[in-house]
Amino acid sequence: MAVPWIPSPRTVVDALLDLLSVGPEDVFVDLGCGDGRVVLEAAKRGAKAVCIEVDRVLCNIAEIWAQLMGVSDRFAVIRGDFFKIDLSAVDPTIVYAYLYPSTLEELSPKLEAELSAGTVVTTLDFAIRGWSPVYVKALVDEHGYDRILWIYVVGISNPRARVAGLAKNLEMFASRIKMRRFKL
Repeated sequence: MAVPWIPSPRTVVDALLDLLSVGPEDVFVDLGCGDGRVVLEAAKRGAKAVCIEVDRVLCNIAEIWAQLMGVSDRFAVIRGDFFKIDLSAVDPTIVYAYLYPSTLEELSPKLEAELSAGTVVTTLDFAIRGWSPVYVKALVDEHGYDRILWIYVVGISNPRARVAGLAKNLEMFASRIKMRRFKL
């Protein structure tokens, strides 16, 4: 599936990282990271940042930026199709995806199957169909466009969690998410 690169606006990136209190305890993964602008900012805040991108040129750009910004020690690029990468091997605490609704819908079962309970999944502009957000933030980017950040938590938001029962899931991910300080 071809997914075009549309850069995330800088004001949205800052708002997202502030909202999630991204820091050294996080493993931040961007699915289809483009030039790496989101994960590079997460790395600047101390997170381990993982950029998954299929385009070789964009991967090279992200790696060069990581060197220039001095975050290479906290930054990794995985060149490949995010549908074929095992996300459980990366074990992210936060996953970011700025993807079309059809791609998010196709990605949904993979997120449920491979992410640990308590993992925060956030999308820009488009919701994940069938998932229930724990928080939605509307904002205006630096170009004057209305944007929406959708925040989900695996174990609460995803359809499989709702079927399994919320009480059981709360216990499963309590230790993982208790350190997250949302700035709502």
